[in-house]
Amino acid sequence: MVKYKIEKVFKDIHTKDVYKADQIVDMTVKRAKEVESNLDSSYLSRVEDKEK
Repeated sequence: MVKYKIEKVFKDIHTKDVYKADQIVDMTVKRAKEVESNLDSSYLSRVEDKEK
């Protein structure tokens, strides 16, 4: 799982969860790509892991 920052409010079509701006969520890269393909790349930004 990778951490992503939500940049714009949207509703997940699978889980019906509403994601709010500035929220940090865990999701797979595959799921993030699906969100970006359904919406666009401005809705999510990947949060780099500072421990690495």
